Amino acid sequence: MKVYVNGNIVDRDKAVISVFDRGFLYGDAIFETIRSYGGRLFRAKDHLGRLYSTLKALKIKQPIADKEAERVVYELLEINGLKDARIRITISRGESEDRKMDISKSGAPTIVISAEQYVPPPDKYYENGIAVDIAESRRNSQTVLKKFKVVNYLDSILARNVALPKGCFDTIFLNDAGYICEGSTSNIFMVSGNKLLTPSLDCGVLPGITRKVILEISCYAGLGMQEGKFILDDLKNASEVFITNSLFEIMPVVKVDEKIIGKGFAGVMTKKIHGLYRELISCI
Repeated sequence: MKVYVNGNIVDRDKAVISVFDRGFLYGDAIFETIRSYGGRLFRAKDHLGRLYSTLKALKIKQPIADKEAERVVYELLEINGLKDARIRITISRGESEDRKMDISKSGAPTIVISAEQYVPPPDKYYENGIAVDIAESRRNSQTVLKKFKVVNYLDSILARNVALPKGCFDTIFLNDAGYICEGSTSNIFMVSGNKLLTPSLDCGVLPGITRKVILEISCYAGLGMQEGKFILDDLKNASEVFITNSLFEIMPVVKVDEKIIGKGFAGVMTKKIHGLYRELISCI
């Protein structure tokens, strides 16, 4: 397997970064995960646009030209013989002169790009649905980091590893005000009547790329779209629930903390929206 590190494509076992890199020391880094289908990237412009805008907002120097990143990704797909892949672009602030909090003395940023074969979840998950629990910890809706895809996922890792032994696929976070926020690595949607509901960004939600696509196509499913603040009862009383991310796409949720959602299998609207999503993929 070949990966890209700071301007060079090298074997995985020769890919190294400094032990004093701020991403390693402080979690001072961001990333994007992109999926390819048949060797073509889906929504690359959205993913890379979010990456570059995040670099600017967090005052991390951009280590690669806009078009160059996409070119490198396609080169990695070809070199590694990949068609359906998960691509990750990770950029840290690099090393600092004195390894303190002052970012004004940071050197060149570190960039790593990898591409690996992606194996989606079993088909039965999309047909029968999955279970989620409610995380005990809460998302901070006021933190400046809520809108950025930073590498520190420790709260998600800990919460999800409480959920997994229960037979849950994911865990859902409420925010500090008690409103529904998001999954550990996903956004969440609910069908209620003829509306599709999802937590608004001010709930502390990461503005996911798949979330953005769902907002765009919901009208073609015959559903009105409502972003807002929703409580746990709204989630448990929804007729359908699904979670989204760029890898598994749209995953139906049929159980929330032992409460059965809808009829206990993937709902009609969830399947319809996933079908519309798949139509977009077929056009890339």
